[in-house]
Amino acid sequence: MKQLLLFWMIAGAVSACIDRVSLPIRNEAPRLVVDGLITNEKPPYSVRLSYSGSFTFDQDTPQDQKITNATVTLKDDAGHSTPLVHSMFNQGYYQTTDSSFVGQPGRSYTLTVRLADGKTYVSAPEKMPAVPPIDSVYAKFTATESVTLPYQYYIYLDATDPAAQANYYRWTAFTYTARRSTGIPCCLGCPGKCYDRCWLKYFSQDITILSDNGVNGNRLRQRQVMRSPIYTPGPTLIEVQQFSMTPAAYQFWKLFKEQQSRTGTIFDPLPASVIGNIANASDSKDQALGYFGASAVARKRFRERGDETYGTAIYGYISSVLVPEGDCRQTYGYATPVVEPPGWL
Repeated sequence: MKQLLLFWMIAGAVSACIDRVSLPIRNEAPRLVVDGLITNEKPPYSVRLSYSGSFTFDQDTPQDQKITNATVTLKDDAGHSTPLVHSMFNQGYYQTTDSSFVGQPGRSYTLTVRLADGKTYVSAPEKMPAVPPIDSVYAKFTATESVTLPYQYYIYLDATDPAAQANYYRWTAFTYTARRSTGIPCCLGCPGKCYDRCWLKYFSQDITILSDNGVNGNRLRQRQVMRSPIYTPGPTLIEVQQFSMTPAAYQFWKLFKEQQSRTGTIFDPLPASVIGNIANASDSKDQALGYFGASAVARKRFRERGDETYGTAIYGYISSVLVPEGDCRQTYGYATPVVEPPGWL
C-alpha cells in the first residue's frame, strides 16, 4: 500500500512539472527563385522561375510556386538580346527561341525578369570563362557497403588545368545502365523473349566543384564525379560535363554545397538563405534566391565494357535478384530505349 501511494505521489509531481509550450511558426514571405544558365553550346537556354514556398506539418520540403506569367529577357555586352518564352510542357520554365543567340566565352550576359506585379529583377553581368578540355573519363568497379546496391561504378576524370589564369570548375555526369525484366513473347507462340532489357538514364546527384587555387597549372587526376548503379552484367555508357565558372558562381555553389552537407548536429552553422546574383532593380535589398550563370562546357563520353560484371560474385548476386515480370518498358517507362543508345563507341 505504501509503495502504491509513493508511486502516485511521484507521478503527480512529475506531471505537475510539465507545461505545454506553443512555439510560433516562422513563415517568411515568398521570394523569387531563379535557376538558369547560358553555355557555349547550341540553344535553347533555359531559366526556371518560382516563388519560395513554406513548410507545413504534412510536408518534408517547402512547396515552390511556379511562375508562368513573367517576361524574361537575356542580353549580352555587345547589345544583343533575346526573349525567353514560357514552356507549354514544363511549368515555370522559360526558353530562348532564337537559334542565332549563342553563348560565347569572353562575353558577359545579363538576365532580366519582369514579374506580373511590375517588379523587375536583374542579374549581375556574368562573363563566360573558357573551359579546358577533359583529357580522359574512366570508371572503377567498386564493391560498396550498400545493401541495395552492393556494386557500383565510380566515375572519374582527368584534365589539365591552365596555368595562365584562375579557374573554377563544376562537374556533372550521367550514365545509361541496363535494367532487366522477364520480357514478353516476341510473337504469338514464339519461344523468344522481347523487351526484357531497357536502358535507364541516371544523373549525378552530388555538387562537385573545384577552385584551382593550390593546383594551378597542374593535372587534375581522379576527380570523382559520379557513382552509377549496376543492375545487370554488361556495359555502362558514361558522359561527363565540365563547366567553367566565375569566382562569384563558385562561391554560390560552395555555400550551397555547405548547406546541403549539414548533418543536423549542434556544431553545424545556422542555416541561412544562399543569396545569388539577382536583385530587384529598384531595391537592392530585395534579392532573389538562386543564380544565373554563364559557363563554357566540355563533354567527354566513355563506354565501360563491364568485364568485371561477369565475375562470379556480381553475376551470382544479380542472378539472385528477382526481376519484374513483363515488358520492361511498362516497368521502367515507355520512354526508355530498349537498344543501346547511339553515340558511345
